[in-house]
Amino acid sequence: MRVTWSARAQDDFTIIFRHALDEDARYARNLVDALSKAMVRLSDYPRLGTPVGSDGHRKWRLPRTPFLIVNHADEDRLHILRVYHERQDRSTEP
Repeated sequence: MRVTWSARAQDDFTIIFRHALDEDARYARNLVDALSKAMVRLSDYPRLGTPVGSDGHRKWRLPRTPFLIVNHADEDRLHILRVYHERQDRSTEP
């Protein structure tokens, strides 16, 4: 399954990565590795995770991190909508 990213999700992860890199380069590399593995897993099993809202969105925790990936899958594409910290207020967005 093809994986695409919204511009907001790309920005989300860039901010997360840069912050992690400022704190600990090894942790930043581990985040990228975890994200890469999560994309493979989610593309193989796009219905993993918890439903969010009524638009078919789902959330999946990036393993061993406090970050959540919000996505939407259709027949041939997994679209990453946002990447959030678990404590971030997401009440107004998907």
